[in-house]
Amino acid sequence: MLKGLVFATLASVTALTATPALADAHTDTSNEAIERELSAMGDLFGDMFGTAEPLTPEQEARVPMAQSVVIKLFPEGTYAKMMDEAMGPMMDSMLGNIAGSPAILLMEMTGLSPSELSDIDNARLEAAVELLDPGAKARNAEIADMSMSLMSDIVVQIEPSYRAGLARAYAVRFTEAELTELDAYFATPVGSKYAAESFLIFADPQVMSAMNEMMPAVMEAMPAMMGDIGDIGARYPKGRTFSDLSSAEQDKLASLLGVTLEELAASEPEAEAEAQPKAK
Repeated sequence: MLKGLVFATLASVTALTATPALADAHTDTSNEAIERELSAMGDLFGDMFGTAEPLTPEQEARVPMAQSVVIKLFPEGTYAKMMDEAMGPMMDSMLGNIAGSPAILLMEMTGLSPSELSDIDNARLEAAVELLDPGAKARNAEIADMSMSLMSDIVVQIEPSYRAGLARAYAVRFTEAELTELDAYFATPVGSKYAAESFLIFADPQVMSAMNEMMPAVMEAMPAMMGDIGDIGARYPKGRTFSDLSSAEQDKLASLLGVTLEELAASEPEAEAEAQPKAK
């Protein structure tokens, strides 16, 4: 359940951090062009979470009972309630902080690293943003509001599919006798209350605030982890770019990807950097 919400959040965060590029993009920003790009991304990431095995006939026969259990655990409107009461405020705060952070905006605008901006006070950072893009803060705040509204609409739309998936999962993991017992328990007053709250409680502010305790431990472990990543990387040869390949290899790469040599040469990271107009 939370994986889907996290994925939606990441999509929104990605959209926010790409705001300057989207706002200043060249002419092809039509709905058709955007739909093509989104469709292509969907094709690339559509199988990110894998595909489920078909149910056996025995499991399929348990689906109706599983549906009876799941409708108590995940009644209609659960996602909307979750967004309104718990996840919504948290995501709104997170997206708002991203949209309004002068340091994050300046990283995108200037290419400076976090370490180069970390010692600059917030007033100077905000002044720099105002100099480069006076409308950035208001524009990104509006985009954050729009993203939250869109996410709320999306999770409501996917709720029936999610409920159907839950029913299949319960049909796989529980026997008919166990499902019958669960259904009877969820029909009791305390069972009914537990069922209605069981999913919502994972996004409760008390739970989410406790997750903040993870951050110090993660930050403490980060230097060692980065060192380990560097050690692993050093044991392997560095990857090659298009210009590092032989002519035969370039031809093979173009054939594999279905593009021309010119397109590959133009899209090479170094080529992209050189193609950017320099400030006078």
